[in-house]
Amino acid sequence: MEFLLVFVFCFVVVYLVYYSVIVFRKKGLEAFKKGKQVLFFKNAYHLDLNKLNYKKFANSLSLVNAFIIALTVTVVELFDALIWKLLVGFLVLIPLILICYYVLGKIYKKKEGK
Repeated sequence: MEFLLVFVFCFVVVYLVYYSVIVFRKKGLEAFKKGKQVLFFKNAYHLDLNKLNYKKFANSLSLVNAFIIALTVTVVELFDALIWKLLVGFLVLIPLILICYYVLGKIYKKKEGK
């Protein structure tokens, strides 16, 4: 139960911070349009940026990033030693980023065709 609370708390905090800094603010959304994450999705999944609703995409990306960070923190909390926490953190973080970004890229590529 404790780990579920850690996950939910971390997810909510990360999402709210990301939402308030990027999605909610007009300057943040403009910076997001020119950012590295949008460029990554454009190059990796060949997304047409003209068809992209940036606000929805930024919101989706903030949910995915919050999930990645919250799950990584929750898994890392299972270990006591700092060295194990670092090692497991990297071993969980990298595949999570690759898998979640792949799924998000494919979803937006499929939406682009409609």
